[in-house]
Amino acid sequence: MACSALLGTAPLAAHATGDRHPLVGSRPTYATKSADAGPVPDDRHVSARLYLNSRDPRGLTELLRDISDPRSPHYRHYLTPDAYQRGFGPTAGQLADLNVWLDHSGLTVTGRTTHYVKITGTARAVQQAFGARLHRYRTGHGTSDAPSGDLSVPASLAATVLGVSGLSAPGAARPLSTPTRVPAPDGGAICSGHFGQRPATGFPMAYGKTSTYAPCPYTPTQLRHAYGAGTTPGSTGRGSTIAVVDAYGSPAMPADADRYTRITGDHAFRPHQYRQHVTPADWHVSDACAPPGTWAGEQALDVDLAHGLAPDANILYVGADSCLDNDLMDAESYVIDGRRADGISNSWAEIVHSDPGHLTPALIDAWNLLFEQAAAEGIGVYFAAGDCGDSSPGAARTGVNCDPKTTRAQADFPSGSPWVTSVGGTTLALDRHGDYAWETSMGDELSILTDNGTAWGPVPGVFTFGGGGGVSDFPQPWYQRGRTSGDTRHRTTPDVALEGDGALPVLIGLTDSGAFHLTGFGGTSAAAPAFAAIQADAQQASGHRLGFANPLLYALARAHLFHDITDQPAKAGAQPLTVVRDEGPDTDTSTGEQRYLLYTLGRDFGLHARPGYDDATGLGSPTHDYLRWFQRTKGTLK
Repeated sequence: MACSALLGTAPLAAHATGDRHPLVGSRPTYATKSADAGPVPDDRHVSARLYLNSRDPRGLTELLRDISDPRSPHYRHYLTPDAYQRGFGPTAGQLADLNVWLDHSGLTVTGRTTHYVKITGTARAVQQAFGARLHRYRTGHGTSDAPSGDLSVPASLAATVLGVSGLSAPGAARPLSTPTRVPAPDGGAICSGHFGQRPATGFPMAYGKTSTYAPCPYTPTQLRHAYGAGTTPGSTGRGSTIAVVDAYGSPAMPADADRYTRITGDHAFRPHQYRQHVTPADWHVSDACAPPGTWAGEQALDVDLAHGLAPDANILYVGADSCLDNDLMDAESYVIDGRRADGISNSWAEIVHSDPGHLTPALIDAWNLLFEQAAAEGIGVYFAAGDCGDSSPGAARTGVNCDPKTTRAQADFPSGSPWVTSVGGTTLALDRHGDYAWETSMGDELSILTDNGTAWGPVPGVFTFGGGGGVSDFPQPWYQRGRTSGDTRHRTTPDVALEGDGALPVLIGLTDSGAFHLTGFGGTSAAAPAFAAIQADAQQASGHRLGFANPLLYALARAHLFHDITDQPAKAGAQPLTVVRDEGPDTDTSTGEQRYLLYTLGRDFGLHARPGYDDATGLGSPTHDYLRWFQRTKGTLK
């Protein structure tokens, strides 16, 4: 009894004396005096999460450097989930102190994980506990609650509480993919068998030359051949598990994936090769998220590409209960806490700097700690870099997959985290043999027929679709030092890039409104699962769990294992590069839709692909020698 009483004295004393630790940034940027609509009633019940810190942040940082550096003698000496919790999870004493303080403050614990404690109570209790009153604030998207000042906790809990979420507008992610119309093969639409094959005669010239029809949508077989993935015995992903994390889940999966492989002549899933963790009864469907049907297209794209480029890898699909940060974090931690996969593919994103802003430092820190745990356990985490160029307001003005609330150029998040691999997008061209010809940066300017079909306009076109990348808010990590260009003070994205252009999409199959059909999808959403699959192939080839990829990727930057991609590839011929995309004869032109679209390629907004590392394509895309290197060296630097 005496020990129990002593455990509670420190936080209570700190609360009484005013010795407080501020949670800097917990008041969101939209919570301004001019937007204040008054306090939340004291008796209103609210819920929140208290995210828990590592017991030893400095020790975790040192461990991660030691096991992630390919030149370290402890490289790949990963921890089990239990060993991670024993070494870096909060102690029983810390949790006991936290519980005493919450109870004293009038807050009730309704759930807990190794990452957070769920609490509920009145607004009055929140003010008593965290030292800031909840107010309502007017925003451009309605009224939202938020603390009227930064929250704080007793100083004795500073090492325990990483931050608080749930007291302000929730963070919401968007899928990074865009569907494109794919007419039936016999439907009268024209596409090229390879880049430049079919001249678009009968149309106006663009930039003084006749364009060619866009290539037909790529299949996984073509991408495997182009990048040398999943084709060589011993590098097909066997023995690895790729987790795909999105929101919600399609009831037609994996039947859709198997039907798609039969149509495209590819490998169907073996029994038990595909598994999923989806709980529809717990879904939170609201206007904050794209509907489940939209996310079903993202799921189909991610699963088809992950399976297509690593045909023997196991696939675990984990559907979050919504697109909100708390639910996505639960889905991610389901994989990490049980080390249920070797790599996690994520094709969704948020932005840090927006109006109204919702990604508080607490959420960002909680995400990064989760990614650090993944790295400690030898799990690689891969994120699509974005489809909006530099994600600036200028890009968002016309970009089709941009967040209109952005306030500045920025790298997307979580792609910008220093503990994930950011995968950007390219425009891939194949030659008449189906071999790799060249790539340029993923950035499309759109023009349409004008003047009764006698001209394309405007030329240059309007920015429509891009890759993603640029400078994040995080300091430059050790593995990027001396390997990047431009801003060398901060983490820069992407790290690598692969095909994902919406003008030259990949082909997927999915059930929509009860009917199965083939459709094209573009976006770095295609690139992220494709690279996660290539890493599964590399893991089989090396015979080792690869874990966090970035330190090895940058160590191999000068080993000629990546295509060095530029905005104006020499092998592509005369610039600028253009294609005409035929949307098919069933295009409803009466509604303003255009059957024929002219895309100017390699025109990303605010990002530029140059020799060496760049903020449009990172280190580049993997060559055939990439997987051969793993087979030859077993993934070990000499």
